[in-house]
Amino acid sequence: SQPGDQMLSGHSCLYRITLSCFQCLVSDEKQSAVELDAVLQHHQDMQEKLAEEMLSLARSLKNNTLAAQNVIKQDNQTLSHSLRMADQNFEKLKDESDRLEQHAKKSVNWLLWIMLIVVCFIFISMILFIRIFPKLK
Repeated sequence: SQPGDQMLSGHSCLYRITLSCFQCLVSDEKQSAVELDAVLQHHQDMQEKLAEEMLSLARSLKNNTLAAQNVIKQDNQTLSHSLRMADQNFEKLKDESDRLEQHAKKSVNWLLWIMLIVVCFIFISMILFIRIFPKLK
């Protein structure tokens, strides 16, 4: 073997080693790229799931808010109706109270006079009874 052949074979060995290292690096880069793609895909899937969950929660919150709004509207209507009824009942009660007061004044006035006359009649009757039937001795 000649010195030029050794040099040539040394170059080809070096070339093979360099090629082998390059292939290892390329394969490592491909593996890293595949792993990076898998990680990115996983994160993208998680983000999509989170976005869907947030959308679902937002819809749920909207539905709950609308339901609460309807309940509050119904409560306000019921409260307004109750207030109107209470006002009407208060007015009726006031009218009936005034009527009862007037009626009570009239009946008490007549009743008072009747009772006064009855008491006077009984008093006079007792005096006459005592005069007519004197005490027995």
